[in-house]
Amino acid sequence: MIPSDEPTKPTDPAPMGAPQPLPTTGATPAGGIPKVSPPIVNETPMQWRLGIAGGVLLLALLAWGLSGVTGPRGQAFFGVFCFFGLVAMFSTNLRAVKWKTIAWGVGLQVVLALLVIKVGFVNDALHVAKDIVNKFIEFADAGAYFVFGNLSEFHPTDKPPFGPFALNPGYNFKFLFAFRVLPPILFISAFFTVLYHYGVLQLIVRAFAKFMVYLMGTSGAETLSVAANVFMGQTEAPLIVKPYVPRMTNSELFTLMASGMAHISGGMMVIYISYGADPVAVLTTCIMACPCSLYLSKLFMPETTVPETAGEVKADDQKSPHVNGIDAAAAGTGDGLRLALNVAAMLIVFIAFVAMFNGILSFISEGLTLQLIFSKLFSPVAFLMGVEAKDVPHVAELLGLKLAMNEHVAYLTMKGWKATPDFMSARSYTLAAFALTGFANFASVGIQIGGIGAMAPERRSDLARLGMRALFVGFTATLLNAAIAGIFLAA
Repeated sequence: MIPSDEPTKPTDPAPMGAPQPLPTTGATPAGGIPKVSPPIVNETPMQWRLGIAGGVLLLALLAWGLSGVTGPRGQAFFGVFCFFGLVAMFSTNLRAVKWKTIAWGVGLQVVLALLVIKVGFVNDALHVAKDIVNKFIEFADAGAYFVFGNLSEFHPTDKPPFGPFALNPGYNFKFLFAFRVLPPILFISAFFTVLYHYGVLQLIVRAFAKFMVYLMGTSGAETLSVAANVFMGQTEAPLIVKPYVPRMTNSELFTLMASGMAHISGGMMVIYISYGADPVAVLTTCIMACPCSLYLSKLFMPETTVPETAGEVKADDQKSPHVNGIDAAAAGTGDGLRLALNVAAMLIVFIAFVAMFNGILSFISEGLTLQLIFSKLFSPVAFLMGVEAKDVPHVAELLGLKLAMNEHVAYLTMKGWKATPDFMSARSYTLAAFALTGFANFASVGIQIGGIGAMAPERRSDLARLGMRALFVGFTATLLNAAIAGIFLAA
């Protein structure tokens, strides 16, 4: 998963003595002369990388050695610097980093966390938002009940009677995932499509994007797409800036991809909450991921050219493709159906893969499972998030399942654990929700290459080169969100 240092877009060297071409953004101003900036000469020296690596290792060891004194919140404090340092260590050009962007991004991320966790009325407002999300699930339930009848009803008790319906009376039947979790995807997809048709989403996204462009100095196109990721998925958000995608710089394109990995869509937000994830944590980390994914992207791959939309917010102002609200709702329902079927199919396949891998591993050693390997491999990461020692293996397992499989598998695993009293502390469940809320998994690399590549076929090779790097930064962004939350949450 760790990215290499090879250039993102290699070019053939010019003949000896020939003038070196200047990089351009692809944008051509009115004068007809492409914008240019000095060529990249100074990449991050190896000595810097080794020094940062040593610092990260030292901080991790200090967090481990002082954990008895500092507690979980101290672990998270050290973890923030470790996760930030990991991204800096693999930066393509630390000399080109605009530290104003980093400073404002970190500031916004921390302020957002403080407002939610420490300021009463903001926390209350998010609990109101949580109730609204739950209401949306209830609205979807009404439609599901009409179509599926008692199959869509759910009674949380594990003792007879099991609600109004049971496949075998007197027997504890499994949670009916297809009839309880998938229907809300249809309703939420239709609802957001209607909001997009009437321009409501665009107004909110543009306001947020203008605020971040002003503070962080990023380009309008990349910031607009990052802001859209709060509501839209990793392949839907770039549609807002679709005309600019073919001419984006590599840094902008990388930000577009990494932000998609660090966020989730509005429909998935509802689904994760229905899995039992802490609603406030899910809502908070979605907002925190905006500045976090933006500044981490610029730390990893700083801008070395002049973007076409530098310092201004431009969006695709084309009219909605839908005739009216009813047409938009119908189209959104169709999109939601494809998404719901995709979710169901992925879960069947990926859970089957877990079972297959576990079957193979059992031949190597009895009791050896993929979950056990993940719990060992990701334990340092969970520890640096501020997770309590007894829960570190469990949260580490969830992180591994999310990265290798997807977040649905991880959330459903956590949902099963919640049925066991005192399996993990409330704090650990909350931090896990912060870290799991994102599309950063290996399958998403292919999804982005296909989805964004369809908008700009000529950039498909760039997308392929940047995919694993974007996964690394997007995954780290979710860990950094969790670590910051771990500092402020009561231990």
